[in-house]
Amino acid sequence: MKFGRELVEEIKLRLKVSDVVSKKVKLKPRGKEFVGLSPFSNEKTPSFTVSDEKEFFHCFSSGEHGSIFDFVMKTENLSFKDAVKKLAQEVGISVEDSFDNKSNKVIVNKIKILKTILKETCVWYKDNLKRELKCNSFIRNLFIKRNFNNKIIDDFSMGFAPKDKDSTYTFLRSKNFTTQHIIDAGLLIVSEKDGQKYDRFSNRIIFPIFDYYSNVVGFGGRAINKNQLAKYINSPSTLIYKKGDLLFGWEQSKNSLKRNNNLFIVEGYTDVISMHNIGFTNTLAPLGTAITEKQIFKSWQMSNEPTICMDGDEAGNKAAERLSEIILPHLKPGYSVNFVKLPIDYDPDSLILSKQLTKLNHLLENKISLIDFIWHKLTFGKNYNTPEKKAALEEEIDVLVNKIKDFKVRKNYTNFFKQKFFEKFSFKLNKIEKYKTQENLANKEIINANKIIERVLIGSIILFPNLLSLINKKFFSIDFQTNDFNNIKNFILKLYNSEKLIENSELRTKLLSTGYQEIVNKLIDKSIYIHAPFLKNLRNDFEKIVKGWNEYWDIYIKKNDFKKLKKEADIILNDLNEKNYSKLKNLQSHTRKNYL
Repeated sequence: MKFGRELVEEIKLRLKVSDVVSKKVKLKPRGKEFVGLSPFSNEKTPSFTVSDEKEFFHCFSSGEHGSIFDFVMKTENLSFKDAVKKLAQEVGISVEDSFDNKSNKVIVNKIKILKTILKETCVWYKDNLKRELKCNSFIRNLFIKRNFNNKIIDDFSMGFAPKDKDSTYTFLRSKNFTTQHIIDAGLLIVSEKDGQKYDRFSNRIIFPIFDYYSNVVGFGGRAINKNQLAKYINSPSTLIYKKGDLLFGWEQSKNSLKRNNNLFIVEGYTDVISMHNIGFTNTLAPLGTAITEKQIFKSWQMSNEPTICMDGDEAGNKAAERLSEIILPHLKPGYSVNFVKLPIDYDPDSLILSKQLTKLNHLLENKISLIDFIWHKLTFGKNYNTPEKKAALEEEIDVLVNKIKDFKVRKNYTNFFKQKFFEKFSFKLNKIEKYKTQENLANKEIINANKIIERVLIGSIILFPNLLSLINKKFFSIDFQTNDFNNIKNFILKLYNSEKLIENSELRTKLLSTGYQEIVNKLIDKSIYIHAPFLKNLRNDFEKIVKGWNEYWDIYIKKNDFKKLKKEADIILNDLNEKNYSKLKNLQSHTRKNYL
């Protein structure tokens, strides 16, 4: 049963003020607001304004002001109860006729008690952490390692749940809260076997979860030892906490979100905290679950196109793919999501802790639109070389596009996929690809020197993986400019660490079965011999291959060194004085001697 404030807030979550008002008033955007002619007075100059951000309308000519419910009440002459019912019906929420139910008073009182319990517990957890940081070197070093500084601890109200199995319960009972209320707050577990009582959170770093009104409604707990059963434990669903409704970090991000239309949605608590630590204070996360429609609706209140940045593992990829489909029915003009694909087995937190900020920034700046993400998901690593396979792809596209309810968005998705389909399967384009001559390789994209070097360095390993026995340290130290090359390198590294000796055919077979078929085929097609003739290996001359690879390695190192020198020169030029001028001359001399 939807009740009181919960019902009202869910309706506001799904409907913007402009959505409701625009059905009766023709609105025009003006900055972050909308303007139109007042429905409450006869006017020729618009004085009626709507703010989705502040969730109200205001009429300067008549003085009328209020929320979406006020607007419906005033324009349709309805009571508050009927206005709520009408709007609930519009967004598909079933409402029981329970506005006057006496049991609601009991529920309201219980909600107050649960909020008080959680607030008191949050303060107690915070006090525990302060004490532990003073006297427990293990936890203190853990926080230093994780970059959990005092500002982060305060901003996120972080705490610590003691190791004893019932310390939280004992504390709350000392405050005269009943056992049942402590259970209902999600803080206590009672064994069905013997009736023993256990704290839900013990020996864990605590992350309080706030609702959209700054109330603590739950907790997330991270294990501090590897031998603990679960790395993360979260509060269960309660009367005041539904994990699919809220977003972790909203309490800390809300002011930043009002100033910045960029919004990043990551996977976990520590991802949010690490992003905040490096200045991305406009970062949120779902609460131990896949992103839900409600969470997307809420994020759209702050950003038209939030960027989804899931972990680079299989679970993260599946979560992103699932979201790309469940969001389709809710798309509307101007509202969508973007995606960032992280390297295999990385998340924002691990990239930041390993000081790969440049790589993370590059990935965030090169986000992928929803429609490109879907196209990549449909076609990556797949072969559509028969009419039947192409027809199956068309059917798959039709199923997805038909999920989009908005006519204009659906029409544009249809046009986009038609264009993509034509580009991929046009006979003319295929013919050009098939009969490319050596002269075509002068194409700017292919002849790019850095790409040639990287292609030879990784293509050689795919063709002759036994090279790794001699040059594995060099190869695995390469930071490729192409993200897919880095992913392939990481895959080879995992295989090498597990087997040490990799057979030629085995590596190619495994790579082709992991979705890299198209990239691998392009890497090792015959055109690679134009740049690396030593790979033809007609006489099985392994020393020649090693020598050729090392020559490309030397070029790669020189180019990297040259880039570092150029960067150093740019820094000097920004602060040019007599001392720095001397440094610059030495740099120029060194560069001419060794690189030009």
